[in-house]
Amino acid sequence: MAFWNRNKNWEDEYDEHYAQDRRTGQPRGRGKFWFVPHLLVLGFIGAIFLGASGMIAGKTMVEKMVTSLASPVGIAWVILMIMVYFCLLTRQAWSAIIGFCCWLVLTIGGNQMVAQWIIGTLESPYQEIDALKIEPLDLVVVLGGGTNTALNGISQMDMGGDRVGIAARLYHAGLTRKIVCTGTQKFRSSPVDLHPREEAQDILIGLNIPKSDVMMMQGENTSQEMQNLKTWLSENGKNLVERSDSKTPRVGIITSAWHLGRAMRLAKKNGLDLKPIPANFISEYYSPSPGIVIPTAENLLTTSRACKEYLAALAGR
Repeated sequence: MAFWNRNKNWEDEYDEHYAQDRRTGQPRGRGKFWFVPHLLVLGFIGAIFLGASGMIAGKTMVEKMVTSLASPVGIAWVILMIMVYFCLLTRQAWSAIIGFCCWLVLTIGGNQMVAQWIIGTLESPYQEIDALKIEPLDLVVVLGGGTNTALNGISQMDMGGDRVGIAARLYHAGLTRKIVCTGTQKFRSSPVDLHPREEAQDILIGLNIPKSDVMMMQGENTSQEMQNLKTWLSENGKNLVERSDSKTPRVGIITSAWHLGRAMRLAKKNGLDLKPIPANFISEYYSPSPGIVIPTAENLLTTSRACKEYLAALAGR
């Protein structure tokens, strides 16, 4: 009997071809542990892959790959692969398609090379800017973010805290006279849970910057921050200018490099002429990593940040 008969649907073909014993032609059932040999085969293939990786990149790379596979993202990735395999084996077409699509999104979104490429498209316009070689400014605006409040009430920088550090370096280098910290959070779980602007001000004061030179401004998002900055500069801009040859203050804006494009776009939309000062670059030189094959939470976060910026551009924000 031919395996495929165009006059029958795939379910009939499956029943006739797979549900019968090849030798007797009689129906046969599956044992309780019919899937075990398949799992052993998949495990063997995985072991070969890890062994080959060890031969090429060394023991350290294998250890990193095992660690990545043991993470929540790695476990979900492996489970999806196994699920798709067994769905194909049992001819569950839609389940296999849906599972494969989920696996593909996870694989692409968590891939190191994809994450670095997409975030690099946002950061590349600002790669050549050296914050400490800019012309002196009257004011720098530090957009909210890059800080948080620890459970003990202490303000601290997080992974994006480079923006606060650059503001302090500019001040101590004499490249700015005043600093404005922005950012308001909608929900505060505790009175000691400070707003981003308060956290940044607290850290800057701790870096030996006089409180009189660190101002605060509200804004729950970048759009509100630009609107508030426009109003604030129209009321206080003249007081910032100390150069006799200028009627308007020179203002710089500091935020993460991947977010700077959106900040500049919204500044222009509000009629503001700001000097871009990038911080917290995520793009980095290539280095071998399990993330080239196995998706990681870090790469997913990077890809998500880039996608968020492009979605904001499409929405005009």
